[in-house]
Amino acid sequence: MIGISVIMPVYNPEPSELKRALSSVLSQSMRDFELVVCDDCSEPYVHEIINEYNDGRIVYLRNEKNGGCAYSLNRCIEAAHGELLIRHDADDYSLPERFGALKDAYERTGADIISSNILLFDESGEWGHRDYPERVEKRDFLFAVPFMHGACALKRSSVEAAGMYPVSRDTARCEEYALFMTMFANGARGINLRERLYAFNENQAAIARRRYSDKVREVKVKARGFRELGLYPRGIVYLAKPLIVGMIPPKLLAKIKDKVFDRRGETNEL
Repeated sequence: MIGISVIMPVYNPEPSELKRALSSVLSQSMRDFELVVCDDCSEPYVHEIINEYNDGRIVYLRNEKNGGCAYSLNRCIEAAHGELLIRHDADDYSLPERFGALKDAYERTGADIISSNILLFDESGEWGHRDYPERVEKRDFLFAVPFMHGACALKRSSVEAAGMYPVSRDTARCEEYALFMTMFANGARGINLRERLYAFNENQAAIARRRYSDKVREVKVKARGFRELGLYPRGIVYLAKPLIVGMIPPKLLAKIKDKVFDRRGETNEL
């Protein structure tokens, strides 16, 4: 029987979103897991909400100062006991069968990264979906991250062999891209289940938070990762993509994504 740990970094989410995320985790059809929450020096209401659940499966950690997502994830991993690490963000939610499906896929395939297709929602409700390649290859990293980070389950030993999440200004908001490319450079395998098991909060506020400096960092992370994966010289042309997307105003970018969804019934990460 494999051990499962859900790892959730938390920093001042909307109270209703945090409650929805926690409820979706704790009401999973598969119940044998621990939930490791790292509170990244949030306001006191976060701890109060978590305490309301009074569930013995919750392991609560708190950073004395804000350390960022990667630092908080590494703290979760260090405190976790599971072989399989299931990611979850504090403003998203999981469908009830998600954990069971990820566990079954891990036992069946032994893949190092297992994710799924996802639903997209905002304050008005579900508005679309995003689908990913079923069997991920190195070349899939050229255009974008071929997994939804929050929807992933990760083999603990592979994450540790890759050096855990990189904690650096150079990789901030791109830490999963850096980690996943290093894992694949080490020989990791990854798959995306065809079911849509995770709902991602894609709203105007989330889009507006994406700064051009994030895109510049993404180019640097991709440049290093492409070298690790042996994706040059082909990878050179893909380095310009984040900079081009970063110049599109957030409201226009949202409209473009909506039109892509309307036309094809799915979206790809821009």
